[in-house]
Amino acid sequence: MATDQNNFEQPSAGAADWDASLNSNFAILESGFRAKGQAGEAINTGDIVTVGSDGFSKRFDPNSEDIKPHLLSITALSSGDGANFVAFGSVRSLGVWGGVIPGHEVFVSVLTPGMVVSSFSGANRGVGFAHYEDGFVFQPSASHFPELIEDVTSIDTVNGSLHLFQMDFGRGGWSRRIHMVGSSGDLTELKLYANSLRTDPSLLYSTVSGGVTVIGSFVDQAGFPYYNTDASTYSGKLYGSLTTLSASVASDSVGVTLTMERFR
Repeated sequence: MATDQNNFEQPSAGAADWDASLNSNFAILESGFRAKGQAGEAINTGDIVTVGSDGFSKRFDPNSEDIKPHLLSITALSSGDGANFVAFGSVRSLGVWGGVIPGHEVFVSVLTPGMVVSSFSGANRGVGFAHYEDGFVFQPSASHFPELIEDVTSIDTVNGSLHLFQMDFGRGGWSRRIHMVGSSGDLTELKLYANSLRTDPSLLYSTVSGGVTVIGSFVDQAGFPYYNTDASTYSGKLYGSLTTLSASVASDSVGVTLTMERFR
């Protein structure tokens, strides 16, 4: 019979060919520890699942703040099916993980719950790291935050016009440094929002810099927390707007550098 926890075969007492069972057990053990579970919905091969208080496993959705990734499905299941899931270990060659990058941390997609990807955009928990293009080490508590990230964008502004941009820093973190530099002494307004609509309830940061110049550029290292609240996208982006206010300058090229600590 097969055991519930690791699907090991237990040969009956007095069996002559124990080696067949032992070889099968070692092959199972090589990929990690497994645990019995029951699907609460249709689950695909390679999906990361969460176990609910009712005991049923469902695809892990990183858009939710109330659940955690628990197990990895190595087979396709219908709702109600029982199976042995991977609790932790190395899994390869399922043929469904074309999006992971060896050496990179692995997350669960915010667009397709359960599916693993190497992009952290919108993800709130790491589930391991890829060691092959079609395999990764599943460690649901292996998150290596915070991570220091810097991104730069250049914006060609026109006086009085609103210019929109976005940067990908993950769903939440802390601002370490904001640096703006332009080619003239324009009065420039910078705003950062938590959603793509750029509405005031989601405003995270706002400043009007006087004299944005190459020599005397604007730097803010006071720091502030950021967290994405855009339910329409669940992305890991910050949404910015830039406006040149100086009436004496028709246009300018402004560089914006954000340095962030990503927490989730």
